[in-house]
Amino acid sequence: MIYLDNAATTPMNGEVIERVQETMQKCFANSGTPYRIGLDAKRLIEKSAESIAGYLQIPSTHRLLFTSGGTESNNLFIKGLCFPDKKTAFLGLEHPSVTESLAFFKQFGNDPLSLLPFQVEGRLDLNSISTLNENRVKLLCLSHVNNELGTVNDPLQVASALEKESPQTKLFLDGVQAIGKIVLNPDMWKGLAGYSISGHKIHGPKGIGLLVYDSRLVLSPQMHGGKQQFGVRSGTLPLPLIMGLETAIQQAVERSEQNQKHLENLSRRLIQGLKCLQDQQSELNIRFNSLIDADATRQSPGMVNFSFSPVEGEVVLHHLEQKDIFVGMGSACSAQSKEPSKILMGLGLNEEQARCSLRISFSENNTLEDVDQFLEAFGVAYQTLYPTFLQKA
Repeated sequence: MIYLDNAATTPMNGEVIERVQETMQKCFANSGTPYRIGLDAKRLIEKSAESIAGYLQIPSTHRLLFTSGGTESNNLFIKGLCFPDKKTAFLGLEHPSVTESLAFFKQFGNDPLSLLPFQVEGRLDLNSISTLNENRVKLLCLSHVNNELGTVNDPLQVASALEKESPQTKLFLDGVQAIGKIVLNPDMWKGLAGYSISGHKIHGPKGIGLLVYDSRLVLSPQMHGGKQQFGVRSGTLPLPLIMGLETAIQQAVERSEQNQKHLENLSRRLIQGLKCLQDQQSELNIRFNSLIDADATRQSPGMVNFSFSPVEGEVVLHHLEQKDIFVGMGSACSAQSKEPSKILMGLGLNEEQARCSLRISFSENNTLEDVDQFLEAFGVAYQTLYPTFLQKA
């Protein structure tokens, strides 16, 4: 099997699985109970939070909340800080857990400000920051790494622009696609009000994530109960998943520089191979929707999105599946929708171009041979399908 949809999820690392299994067997107690084994579980969670803060170099000014994943972290921060009437803004190319959270405010007469007219290469044009000040925006929500394109909003640059042009606007980043793919600059934390992380995107367990936020902020809880985690996020904490997340983050951070170079090599091989295919097949017209030949401050090396009209991406996907090659078309949360990608449409693609696209996303497990086998299978699939779609055009 060749798995090339690592932006959707990643297989768990062996060390993570061992940590989760060991904790399940030895540490079953509820961390909220007052007796010894419960207190032992509580101490393990506290130690894990301290370790994660150390790996990511998160300063003591920020709190760590364990959540069920990126979607909950995004919802908890955005709604917890801004509901019902604080003005928000977004680029318009974010994950649905961000865009739908912001759309929720509309029913209360609080329309979020879309900065889509100011997108450049799938990133926010920093020249638009003054617009936030004019509209008295309290929170700007962006993707650190876009989940379909891989384009990067540099937190240091955005925070610096906010400080100069719109100091009352706080910055929240969806960091789900960033950890382990690009090297994080620890200086970014001082400019961030909030940041989300998901375990299953970095070879960790599903069902566990993290919200990092400025402790000076007051977040309204979105779930009410036993007042765990500073009274912000109630619920019995899943100790085995937290242990697995800690291990996954440790490995992602320790391998980040090595992994970034590896992903760059894979993406370079893929882009060059697609260009060669285009030269060999006169009917194949590749449009790269991700940035190519870009540094890691503008583009994550682990993701390549491209279009190839008139053949539809979903049909190609299933042809590749027959070869045991698995690729993506965009956000896995929207994969069942028959609508073309809103992110690609937001870039200016027409419906056909958006439907006729694939997203290839790599991990440390992929090899150059995987890329070569994909290229061969994709070329055959396109040649096979092209006559059918040409007739439909």
